Amino acid sequence: MTRINSLEKYFFIVIIGLNLIPILSFSFFPTLDGPAHLYNAQVIKSLLIDHNSSLNDFFSFNKEPVPNWIGHFILTGFNSFLPAFVSEKILLLTYLIGLPISFRMLIQTISPKNTWFSYFIFPFTYSFVFYLGFYNFSIAIVLLFFTYNYWLKHENSTFSFPKILTFFSLIILTYFSHIFVFGILLFLIGLHIALNTLLKTIENPNQRKQIIYHAFKKIRIVILTSIIPLTFFTFYFYSRPSSENNTYINPIDLIKWLKNIRPIIALNFEIEEKYTKKILYLILVLTCFAVYQNGKEFLRNDSKVNARQWIQTLKIQNLWLIATTLILVLYFILPDSDGYAGYVSVRLGLIFFLFYLIWLSTKKFPSWTGVITVVCILYCNFKLNAYYTSSTKEYNVVAKDCQNASRLIPTNSIVLPLNYKEDWFFGHFTNYLGIDKPMVILENYECETGYFPLKWNEKTFPHILFGNTNPSDFECLNWKSNLQSTKTSKIDFVFILGNQKLNNDTCTHTINQLLISQYSKIYQTKHCILYKIKTKK
Repeated sequence: MTRINSLEKYFFIVIIGLNLIPILSFSFFPTLDGPAHLYNAQVIKSLLIDHNSSLNDFFSFNKEPVPNWIGHFILTGFNSFLPAFVSEKILLLTYLIGLPISFRMLIQTISPKNTWFSYFIFPFTYSFVFYLGFYNFSIAIVLLFFTYNYWLKHENSTFSFPKILTFFSLIILTYFSHIFVFGILLFLIGLHIALNTLLKTIENPNQRKQIIYHAFKKIRIVILTSIIPLTFFTFYFYSRPSSENNTYINPIDLIKWLKNIRPIIALNFEIEEKYTKKILYLILVLTCFAVYQNGKEFLRNDSKVNARQWIQTLKIQNLWLIATTLILVLYFILPDSDGYAGYVSVRLGLIFFLFYLIWLSTKKFPSWTGVITVVCILYCNFKLNAYYTSSTKEYNVVAKDCQNASRLIPTNSIVLPLNYKEDWFFGHFTNYLGIDKPMVILENYECETGYFPLKWNEKTFPHILFGNTNPSDFECLNWKSNLQSTKTSKIDFVFILGNQKLNNDTCTHTINQLLISQYSKIYQTKHCILYKIKTKK
């Protein structure tokens, strides 16, 4: 049996390696927000290295300790001595290796007999959230599992300074990854302490004072190690007024999302749903086994079970059922967007399935179910990965075209991007222009939001002209500019992504006339065109 377990461990490592194929097959693994994160990491590096950089007129650091720093910190660090696409790969590999390992470690801690449940994590690695480029949120999930597992293993031991430091580091890293996941982490730990204390008090009523004393010792440790991020957490919400721009997903659609596991459908419903539904059916079958097993155990007991006996049968692992239920409730009642955060429903859906699987892993199953389950999961996972790999091949070509165009743009240039791609996935591809050198790209959603490391420098931002025109002169075009500034700069380059000819409106015609008269075409591929401002002779 020991030899089988050892071989299974190596098999799991092999599956982790095979699961990296979509990432490692091409130079770029494009996501929606990924290019923006890479570009802003380059800007951060430039601002840190060169304090006199002209980029200081355009960008400034967000003074608030916002919880979206981890991804940028990793990218900035590696980008200081590695090409941007390599830095991004390291970040993505950190997540894609860390998530299966952290999930498996937690399963092994709370339910070592059902380690095979850890294979369920693989179809959830390339999730919709991941393809949106929500790297900080994705890394936060990894830290959530690592941190909670660390607490489970050490809560009853003496918390020496190294342990407190480690626990503090894990908690604050979770906060600086994602504020919502940080809140869930503290909720899980608090719920764990509360349930554990309740059960021990019922089992040993004579030791109630001692049990409660130990519970408060644990609470003090949690408060001590989380006081700094908790302060940031409070300030973050206090400093933001309530939004009236809430948008909700129709409950019928939310139910449909659960039925097809929408959180792991990344690019194409028709193709991916065939496999996500199979995963759902598998989860439902295992749920039926769990219900059947619980029913058998209940029938073995006396039918007249009083409240105390019922609580005594409650296992501490069932906190995952409570947590799963809470996440499901939030999934249906919280807005999908509140003006500050978006895609809330799909994030909650992802967490719901992960928590549900952890809870399910605590149940008893026939030994033969493990092998069948793993085979089915891996079949669906690698079918999905094959599709992701083929899609990445196409997106990688566009990303490389953008990178090649950037070689013709000198450092610190001002670039106006015009995106005519109809596919939502290309929303921030123009930011690939600035991933390897400092430049000002006048499309930077991170600087607009206020909850990323960088902001526009409103005090020194210049008045930006497109040729001799202002943003207000266009109905279909807008770019960052400061009309009140006495300093005027002109757009040095115009980068067009997609087919501009598909737009026949008056505004696009005006843009074309301006490009013909004041700019020269210097680069063109199937996917993009680069124009440079004409110099006066």
